[in-house]
Amino acid sequence: MTHATDDGHALYQLGRHCGIADDYYDIWGAPHLTSNATRRALLAAMHLPIDTQSPDTILRDLEDADARRLLPPVRVVTENAPVQIPLGIPAGQELQPWRWTLTLENGECHAGACTPAHLHPLGRRKVGSAEILRCAFDYPGIATPGYHRFALEAPDGARAEMTLIVAPATCYQPEAIGDAGRVWGAAVQLYGLRSRRNWGIGDFTDLRQLVALTADAGGGIVGTNPLHALFPDNPQHISPYSPSSRSALNPLYLDVEALPEFAECAAAQALVAQPAFQARLRSQRAATLVDYPAVAMAKREVLDLLWRHFREQHVARDSARAQDFRRFREQAGAPLERLARFEALQAHFHASDATIWGWPAWPAAYRDPAAPAVAEFAATHAEAVDFHAWLQWLADAQLAAVGRQSWRSGLGIGLYADLAVGANPGGADCWGWQDVHAAGAHAGAPADDFNLHGQDWGLPPFVPQRLRDAAYAPFIEMLRANMKHAGALRIDHVMGLARIFWVPAGLPATEGAYVSYPLDDLLGIVALESRRNQCLVIGEDLGTVPEGFRSRLASADFLCYRPFLFERSADGGFKPPADYERGALVAASTHDLPTLAGLWQGSDLDTRTALALFPTDDLRERLIVERAQDRARLLVALEREGLLPPGASIHPVAVPELTPPFVTALHAWLARTPSQVLVVQPEDMLGLVEQANLPGSRDDQHPNWRRRLTLDLEEWADDPRFQQLGDALRRERGSAVTPHPDEPAAARVAVIPRATYRLQFNKDFSFAQATALVPYLADLGVSHVYASPYLKARPGSGHGYDIVDHAALNPEIGTPEDYARFVAALHAHGMGQILDVVPNHMGVMGADNGWWLDVLENGPAAAHGDTFDIDWDPLNPDLKGKVLLPLLGDHYGAVLNRGELQLQFDAAHGELSLAYWQHRLPLDPATYPQVLGLQPERLAAVLGDAHEHLTELQSLLTAFARLPGRLDADPAHKAERQRDKEVHKRRLAALCAACPDIAHHIEANIAERNGRAGDPASFDALHALIGAQGYRLAYWRVASDEINYRRFFDINDLAALRMEDPGVFAATHRFVLDLVAQGKVDGLRIDHPDGLNDPGEYFGRLQASAGRQASAADAPLPLYLVIEKILAEHEQLPADWPIHGATGYRFANLANNLFVDPAAERRLTRIYDDFVGTAVDFEDLVYRCKKLIMDTALSSELNVLANRLARIAALDRDTCDFTLNGLRDALAEVVACFPVYRSYVSAAGLSADDRRHIEWAVAVAKKKSPAADIGIFDFVQGVLTTDCAVGRGADYRAAVVAFAMKFQQFSSPVMAKGLEDTSFYRYHRLTALNDVGGEPRRFGTTIAGYHAATRARAQRWPHNLLATSTHDSKRAEDVRCRIDVLSELPAEWKLMLKRWSRLNRAKKRTIDGVPAPSTNDEYLLYQTLLGSWPLADKLDDADLDAYRARIVAYLTKAVREAKEHSSWVNVNADYEAALADFIGALLAPGDKNLFLADFVPQARRIARHGLLNSLSLTLLKLTAPGVPDIYQGCELWQFNLVDPDNRRPVDYDQRRQLLDALPAPAEAGKLLGDLRDGRAKLHVIRHALALRAQQHDLFRDGDYLPLAVKGERANHVCAYARRLGDRAIIAVVPRLTVKLLKDKGNLPLGPAVWGDTTIELPKALARRAWTSVLTGAAHAPGPTFSLGKLCADLPLALLVTD
Repeated sequence: MTHATDDGHALYQLGRHCGIADDYYDIWGAPHLTSNATRRALLAAMHLPIDTQSPDTILRDLEDADARRLLPPVRVVTENAPVQIPLGIPAGQELQPWRWTLTLENGECHAGACTPAHLHPLGRRKVGSAEILRCAFDYPGIATPGYHRFALEAPDGARAEMTLIVAPATCYQPEAIGDAGRVWGAAVQLYGLRSRRNWGIGDFTDLRQLVALTADAGGGIVGTNPLHALFPDNPQHISPYSPSSRSALNPLYLDVEALPEFAECAAAQALVAQPAFQARLRSQRAATLVDYPAVAMAKREVLDLLWRHFREQHVARDSARAQDFRRFREQAGAPLERLARFEALQAHFHASDATIWGWPAWPAAYRDPAAPAVAEFAATHAEAVDFHAWLQWLADAQLAAVGRQSWRSGLGIGLYADLAVGANPGGADCWGWQDVHAAGAHAGAPADDFNLHGQDWGLPPFVPQRLRDAAYAPFIEMLRANMKHAGALRIDHVMGLARIFWVPAGLPATEGAYVSYPLDDLLGIVALESRRNQCLVIGEDLGTVPEGFRSRLASADFLCYRPFLFERSADGGFKPPADYERGALVAASTHDLPTLAGLWQGSDLDTRTALALFPTDDLRERLIVERAQDRARLLVALEREGLLPPGASIHPVAVPELTPPFVTALHAWLARTPSQVLVVQPEDMLGLVEQANLPGSRDDQHPNWRRRLTLDLEEWADDPRFQQLGDALRRERGSAVTPHPDEPAAARVAVIPRATYRLQFNKDFSFAQATALVPYLADLGVSHVYASPYLKARPGSGHGYDIVDHAALNPEIGTPEDYARFVAALHAHGMGQILDVVPNHMGVMGADNGWWLDVLENGPAAAHGDTFDIDWDPLNPDLKGKVLLPLLGDHYGAVLNRGELQLQFDAAHGELSLAYWQHRLPLDPATYPQVLGLQPERLAAVLGDAHEHLTELQSLLTAFARLPGRLDADPAHKAERQRDKEVHKRRLAALCAACPDIAHHIEANIAERNGRAGDPASFDALHALIGAQGYRLAYWRVASDEINYRRFFDINDLAALRMEDPGVFAATHRFVLDLVAQGKVDGLRIDHPDGLNDPGEYFGRLQASAGRQASAADAPLPLYLVIEKILAEHEQLPADWPIHGATGYRFANLANNLFVDPAAERRLTRIYDDFVGTAVDFEDLVYRCKKLIMDTALSSELNVLANRLARIAALDRDTCDFTLNGLRDALAEVVACFPVYRSYVSAAGLSADDRRHIEWAVAVAKKKSPAADIGIFDFVQGVLTTDCAVGRGADYRAAVVAFAMKFQQFSSPVMAKGLEDTSFYRYHRLTALNDVGGEPRRFGTTIAGYHAATRARAQRWPHNLLATSTHDSKRAEDVRCRIDVLSELPAEWKLMLKRWSRLNRAKKRTIDGVPAPSTNDEYLLYQTLLGSWPLADKLDDADLDAYRARIVAYLTKAVREAKEHSSWVNVNADYEAALADFIGALLAPGDKNLFLADFVPQARRIARHGLLNSLSLTLLKLTAPGVPDIYQGCELWQFNLVDPDNRRPVDYDQRRQLLDALPAPAEAGKLLGDLRDGRAKLHVIRHALALRAQQHDLFRDGDYLPLAVKGERANHVCAYARRLGDRAIIAVVPRLTVKLLKDKGNLPLGPAVWGDTTIELPKALARRAWTSVLTGAAHAPGPTFSLGKLCADLPLALLVTD
């Protein structure tokens, strides 16, 4: 090869044309000229043929190429600025019109024509034989920023296009740093974060936790090192600043256990659980340095298993998660495909040759991304390529979650990302953009003090001309990838936007030269992406900076970078805070600089010396001297700002190390700067000496990028260093957590579930167990898990409704990580969850409800004094300002005198409390002196009168005594009490820790106060102390008379909340609403809303909070919301409530009634009355039971209500004569007669229905009342309707409205306790009707009645939940369906009762002169046995024992709830024992049991018809308008009784096996061989739910059309259609099968049973062909269906249009 003539001038001109600088000046001011050798090397690196062509030829070719272009490749202009586009027009065409088109990014198009000769000329150029006219096309300013397209079309049809980038003038800046805003936060090396759960390297979950910690502390920014993709095949390549790709993420930061696949993959879980694997993790977690190879190996092992699982369980099934992955790949496009192919190729070649370091070492055929060999490899190794794309998807999802967390947490800026200056030459970026990166040159830096020969960073820079030719695509790609999830982006070596120091490969850096870049273009693109991504931009502008560069960045709203160590005054001292720039990020140090502790100790200088990194001894000595000066300068700087720690000296010799107070002081100093952002390195907070990276050192010399922090992330919040630093920064800068405006995303719209499955979570059924169940539920066909409450509840809670902390998950159910895996598993299967929430009450007593303990400690002055519904001013004056605690097991005096109440002192927290078994009752801190101040002379004798600790104790006694009182309601005084009491406690704890004598003195005083059992006088002092507290301890039986806090029903341990208070609502719902906002929860079920003060207002607030913005009245609701509401027969849900309906009680009872024969009502009534010996009037029974409840369990609540009403009566001369007793009796009478659970009066008024219910109740009460003056009822009515307040003053009206609303909260629990929990256990005519929400007087329904009720529900509440069994059911659906059969067998039932009572008469005992059990309880027992008798052919002794135990437990609960022969309050042990013995005798094993011999055949016969009823009920639920719910386990037969029987473990292994083995629909008839195995029910559920999934919109929105049935068996079939457009389904179910079959033992199949019975179809449906979903049979179009043909194989049918 020969060189062209070396024309120095031409080379110089070519270099200039390509941006190579002529010279530069180093930091010492010495000039350096660019040599021709350097120019030639750099031009070659720019892909120019400098070795084969002369410089002038190359220059001419470059200029000619530019001239020949009709359009340049790209133009970048500022918004609204005039646009000038240079054109290259062939001579001779300039006088002809040229068409132009400007297409904006949003699709808007502008077009026109121009004549080049008339445009602004730029000159002419001869290109070969052609002449080119250069001219400028001018266009007015474009106001729309974006990537637009400009096209030019020649007269001959030739066309050219270019990218026209319109950029904003400035970058985005968040509101948090606007005006005088100043944000602070942490900047971490993510790999170095230590936590108890990570795998030895910080991960994205750690980053999320850090975001939360920062937000809690008041910080607004969290920075990280670059998260760019490195080299998975070479885990030793660890520098985040030498990545393979700056547009991709490093999968090493994945939290593998948080991946949805991990929650599903048993193999991965088993691997991780292995002791050897756990040992590896423990070793990695304990390590001081990140062991990258070990971490990479561990994660890769698990990721390989998860990838296999993903392919088999998701890709193969095209699951929703697989579709999400596919969408991600499509949206990521070519950049992701290039990266994935690169990773796969590199792994492939490296596996066979470990020396393959990157693509330049690959076989030549693969070095071009567009080469055929690459495409062929991608096709044959698609799984490997997919794997690496999958890793990026996972990483992107976890990083996106961090970004969302920063938004939800309110960080003013959010995640602060770092963009490296370049990419490794062997990596994906340089492979994919080879022609844009330099080949044979690296970015670097000229010589400086530490690098006398300059630096070569080994990172190929972009070639400016090639970058422009690519329309800046790789630059834009890189910015977008890094800004995507970030609120701020640090651009490393930001001077690279203007110039980069290029070093020719193989030459020393002294031979390098600067190459310029199109600064304005690149700034414009950065500004555009910054605005689009709402990402603040911070330029790292350290080092040699071109003149004017910083001002140019500032004008574009870049923040500059200002480390403390570099900011100096002219005298060398540290610049005062006030002199810092506002537009800056300030920090004490950076990853490349010594930590503060290392700076102070000079360890960095020692390390550099040891590694011979100082180029000269002079430099080393100079820096040692300067460091000594800097120590003094730092102390002087702190002193000038008044920030020296107390007692600290300004002399460095007195400060041997930089302790936490100094670190805090320095950051407070920095916080005083006007700079908009301050970041703190945790290395400084924790006092670490070694820095993250030591520039100039090799990885084998120094552990760069490997050091881990010394404190687990979980411990930061409680670490004094973290707390003190946060306090200092908040004092100086305030909180940087700011509320964000609503996201510009579309308004949230409720997700309507297809079908739900109720799971009861508790310590025996955890998140982990639920996670394992998700694949089964997905196969079953449900869309949502309907979860029982899983917030933190009372330990051992079996139900979760006794929540003690609304802001935490129940640890007995699982950890947050377990929960995350559960949610991930749901999402991976395209499922969601509905959560049962409990707004009405909380679990109290015990020692675990912080809010309640606050109330006990501080009374009305408690921070949560208004959280609970407490009457602080009750009738009993001794309770004023106190809360009655009925928790004692005996009378107060007896408990006290036995020494069971013990005073205790928690020295670690400085707290005094009273202990009673599991209960902790904090003492009012103002009463502490009564304990602490006893016998001061004894302590003085030990310590001495003048001892400082004694003085401190005396000071504390005074401080405690001067606390604002418990009854002081002034907000300022309450705040003072809350603040100061905690300060005093901490002082007391510190004092006890410092002086054991004081701790011993306090314990001695406590021992003396605690008294001595058997010596009543010794408890006098303790009694006096207890009397001074904000509570009164009482015998638990006192509760019904004097309790002054509203309870959930009559349960003392459940205290009602004042949910009408916005603060209480916010505190109790913040966590749950956050789950909703994160997409972890799709909907809520509201427990017992009737207990709320104003349910409608509550629902509205809940929807508004979930939607995060106000919505129009007719807008879709943002949250799926159903409420637990029991409605009377004539009652309707208020239509204006923003809910989707109720939880299905009404449907359950309506559907069940379809299987009760109304014709048998009189006979069943007579049979029941005859058996029990009396005629029972159910209405009167309910009235009496409600009166009983008000006389006993809820007597105190009635007293509180009467007291409030008496105060209102006293305000008016016309009512002041009404006595308290008279008002109490009148209220009790009205409540007893109230026809519904409650009214819904509010400050806004009352509805017509409410008025009607109140007037009806008062009218009936008047008739029943024995009172002589019934005018009192008119007053009560006036108050309840608020009519009496019309025209009255505001105070009177407020009192009346408040009473009316409080009354409603009382009538509801009275009805619940009187009806559901008493009457339902006394009245047993047909117990299938006695279920929650049921009306025992409603004996069956007609088919027409069922259709009418269903159509009404479809119109009013189309998304109502449809339940048939719930956790509150008195008996499961399958039990009720069996008991229903008795309505078809009244005569036989009568005979059964007669035989059985005669057989069992001798088994009864006489208790208190009456037989036990009573005939009423005996009647209930027989129905219970018929409804629940196991289906097995024969029960062995163990099965019979277990069943007997269940029946005894159920009947025992039933008689206690009935409150006739026993009760929860007064247990009648003799009666219960007689009942248990009676049951035992009935269910005794052996052939001699005559009862069982007679009973079992009858039970089997009834069970058979019951199963048919259950099948029909199941199909009704799955096809009716609404959202069907399946209670856990009820996909098979479940014969559960009332809780806790219905919370027994479910055998899911059996259900999985049966589901997997179900026959195809065509063979469904086989399922009828033995109905007892439950497969028929499972078959119906699976295929009906599959149909709901396929026709989701039809079931959600379709009409309900009753179908006419004709023929001799018409009354035995219910048929209807659901229709949407031209699609429809038909459901057909049989009923009353005993009468239908004449009890011949056959099934309702075929013409022999159904005869001439037909279903008539409307014309629109008659034209369609149909397919049976359950059997696969085809049915031709026609006007009718023959029931005999339709139900030939199965007794019910589900059809869908073809």
